Amino acid sequence: MCLFLLAGITLTACDDGDELSTDQYGNEITLNSFGPCPVLRGGVLKFLGSNLDQVTEVNLPGADPITAIDIKASGKHSEIWINVPKEKCEPGIVILKTAKGGEIKTITPITYEENVELTTVYVGQEGNLSGNVGDLVTFKGDYLNLMHEVIFADDVRVPETEFVAHDRYTITVAIPKEAKTGRPMLSDANPEGENLLYAENAITIALPSAAGITPAKIKAGETATVTGTSLQLIENVELGGGVVVENEGIKTSADGKSLYFIIPGTATDGEVNLITFSGVKIPAGAIETVVPTELSVAPAPVKNGADITITGKDLDLVESIAFPNAGGELKAAEASKIVATVPEKAQEGDISLTLANGKQVTVAYSLVKPTVTECTPNTLVAGNKVIIKGTDLDLVESVTLPGDPAQTVSEFAAQNAKAIALVIPTACAGSGLTLNLKNGTSVEASGLTIQAATAPAISEAPAKIIIGEKATIKGKNFYNVEAIYLGSVKVTKIISKTNEEITFQVPEMATGEVEINFVTPDGTKVVAGKIVVDVPEIDFATFAKDEQQTGFVSWPFNFSWGDSAGKMRIFRTDLLAMNLQSGKSKIIVYKTAGVTGQIQVNNANWGSITTIADWDGSAERIEWIVDDTFIDAINNVFDGWSDTALILQGDLAGVQKMTILP
Repeated sequence: MCLFLLAGITLTACDDGDELSTDQYGNEITLNSFGPCPVLRGGVLKFLGSNLDQVTEVNLPGADPITAIDIKASGKHSEIWINVPKEKCEPGIVILKTAKGGEIKTITPITYEENVELTTVYVGQEGNLSGNVGDLVTFKGDYLNLMHEVIFADDVRVPETEFVAHDRYTITVAIPKEAKTGRPMLSDANPEGENLLYAENAITIALPSAAGITPAKIKAGETATVTGTSLQLIENVELGGGVVVENEGIKTSADGKSLYFIIPGTATDGEVNLITFSGVKIPAGAIETVVPTELSVAPAPVKNGADITITGKDLDLVESIAFPNAGGELKAAEASKIVATVPEKAQEGDISLTLANGKQVTVAYSLVKPTVTECTPNTLVAGNKVIIKGTDLDLVESVTLPGDPAQTVSEFAAQNAKAIALVIPTACAGSGLTLNLKNGTSVEASGLTIQAATAPAISEAPAKIIIGEKATIKGKNFYNVEAIYLGSVKVTKIISKTNEEITFQVPEMATGEVEINFVTPDGTKVVAGKIVVDVPEIDFATFAKDEQQTGFVSWPFNFSWGDSAGKMRIFRTDLLAMNLQSGKSKIIVYKTAGVTGQIQVNNANWGSITTIADWDGSAERIEWIVDDTFIDAINNVFDGWSDTALILQGDLAGVQKMTILP
């Protein structure tokens, strides 16, 4: 047990930087150096090392154990200070005792500087230990001519060049504005390791006081006044929102009883704190920042696209404006009014006005809505033109007309504020109409009756149809369809037909967008709409083989760089029969979402043409448009022994299908 309680011994020279860990119990307490050496009697002795915050007692030869230890830093890079007694201490080895009973000893003995002595400190008159910034502090003793710096609490230093008086027996300095209450020190300012000599007593340095701030409710840009004492010692003012008024923006009266500063636009409501040059925070009261009030808008209602004027008080504080469903931009701003244009997308509700400090105020407004006064004609057969008359019809983006389903028209023959001209879709029938406005709202209107058309009309058709495949279109009056033409090409195979639906096979024809033309029994041609005709995709599985040509590929397919089963060989004869076109034909890869990788397309001699890749795994379909290099490889690059035109390899797994769209 006795052995267990023993600590190891670190023998450390005075300021030599040696380090020997002697902690046998896992606390890693070490002493690297101590100093200064020699040290002043009554001065400060510093110890540097690791985990010295666990030292509970320092023993100097001849002196009583010292337990008043000032921990300056803890942990791996720790530092502790002690005050050396003025008497009884002798030269010799210093012993540090740890919390667990261990000991750490220095290698070299401590020695002492015998001549410097500090006997008394006072502010102003002897015996006084309180004062204000600027008051004189006097240090009395012997050999004070060897000390060249005064240090106030928190390391506020006054160099010898700023001493008011300095001789063997006296040092006098003025209290700097950064100084705090605490025990001052004298320093010899030795760059090799300064000697520090603490005063026995602390001096109290009076702080500024704040009685309050006016006005309590204040507008950004106005001047706030703080009353109190010694306010010339204030360096900064902290306001709500983390806003700081720096010293340059602060003015004080000659007697220090009043402090003035301008409220920044970004300041928010809350406490105001004064920060002294010494870093002390002094509460000065709270403020509430002004916001615009007594708000009203004109005109009311206002039309989208027109200017709106908001009047009230303190509107010069407004930095931005926003409308429901839309942003906004200020055209003019002054204390009594602001002007902005109502955006086309703005809806009714509250306009928001935002200040620089983030505060917001709102004001309600209403919008002009279009009206329908007359439809000419007011009753008509679907497929004919109607003129909708009224007011503010330039706000309308589209018109929805009754039908099964309802039909929305967004392409007008003509439009202005007083009228809209449009052709009624042949699929319409019923009464009334809906005006869909540019801001996303709608207005119901009456005065229009649409009679069902007898001519065939399409209500639903695919965006694209494929040559040779089935296509279905829906609508009405299809019993009146005698024949269907896609452009000038007649559909020769109608698979099924009802009055509302026709299914047919797309004939061989040129690709692209064409008109759908119906011919009625009496020979009338009806243009029913437009549709895109395209060729079918050709599946790679019908012509591509594995690299060793043992068989056609199948899906799913895992591309590889090294395994021949993960490579494809594609032949010239097959590709030439497809009549591929640069800039138009496509290779399409269908893959599993989430899988990443690439497919390298090479010519017959393994020269790279392109890489088709999905590096983030988001795609389920990748398209690559054939280019001139691809076409040249098919026509002009030969391996000298086979009909190979392309070889595909890579590292993309889970390919569900690959096709060519000629």
